[in-house]
Amino acid sequence: MKGTKFGFKFAIIGILLFAMLSFNWDRTELEGRAFVVAIGIDAADDNGNGDRFEVHMSIADVAAMEGKGGAEDAAILRSISGNSLARAMGLIDAKMSETAYYGHTKAIVLGGGILEDEALLREVADTLARKEDINIKCIITAADGAAKDILKAKPREQSLLGVYLSGFYNNDGANAAAAVVKLDLEGLTESLRDTHSAVIPKVSVKKDGESEGVAISGVAVLKNYKLEDCIEDEVMAGYLWLMEDAAGTQIAVKYNDEYTTLFVQNSKPKLNIYEHNGKLGCYVRLRAEGSIEGGNGNANNLQQDFANEIYREIEETIRIFRDELGVDGFGLKERLRKTNWGLYQKYGNDWQRAFEGMEFTVDIDVVIRNF
Repeated sequence: MKGTKFGFKFAIIGILLFAMLSFNWDRTELEGRAFVVAIGIDAADDNGNGDRFEVHMSIADVAAMEGKGGAEDAAILRSISGNSLARAMGLIDAKMSETAYYGHTKAIVLGGGILEDEALLREVADTLARKEDINIKCIITAADGAAKDILKAKPREQSLLGVYLSGFYNNDGANAAAAVVKLDLEGLTESLRDTHSAVIPKVSVKKDGESEGVAISGVAVLKNYKLEDCIEDEVMAGYLWLMEDAAGTQIAVKYNDEYTTLFVQNSKPKLNIYEHNGKLGCYVRLRAEGSIEGGNGNANNLQQDFANEIYREIEETIRIFRDELGVDGFGLKERLRKTNWGLYQKYGNDWQRAFEGMEFTVDIDVVIRNF
């Protein structure tokens, strides 16, 4: 009898829990929200009203997603101008019956006009950092042109641009296609705060006949809160070796008149900053493991050839950032602050000079696991 009563009580509790979970308590609140999936920020054209910013928001069309509008995942684009970024974002609500909700914002696209104007970029960085309802892990990209054009594009794979940009970095094949740099809002805020510079992945619209897509390729390099230069993928390969796990990357070398490709399965760099003869140095230790395809060379010789090619790519990346641009795109100042407070206090106040005089020592091991 006791067992029967216990079972009955358990069943009642289960039914109540099911009812609470299945009942849409927040339906009214959900219908009153506009879910902003992506934000685009451009410099406003001179319209005589003193507006400095033009803000574009890609909003998920919930009705279309529910099958009422005939599309599986559609987006609505809303744009407005304002004399400040905060005001422009606030005015968006006036154009909609719902309230803008940023809890699901996946990506922010900065237009070329913003990147080329120090005052505008400073305000953007400060406003976004203070806006607590935007996820600090939101992806940051730099538009090749106007941010509005990026938000208007509808990638073939996913019409919600913010979801597409965010999901791109979860694609295991991304590294194989290009040296893809990732930056989120937290990283942008820290980089601008520490060195007044940043390395932002560049996004552009690519048209193929009547259809169009969105491509992430190359980076925009900021220095002193302003666009310094854009770097294409071809010379960014070394950046991936220095900064990220390069798993998925493919690298080819020619041996005995045949090309052999290394498919990298694991690669994690270790960077150590030290002082020598009154200057800072950076020791880079990299071990890459993978399998190879093609070619008929000796494994030991191939390992050295791959190591030499990786070394060349890293050296080229260091040369561009240190010698040509004078931009610490590797986050070394923040790394030093976290690992050696004494050296940070000694060199942190004149970091530009310290970085430009920094010596790099690169040590690379390549291990071929199988053919």
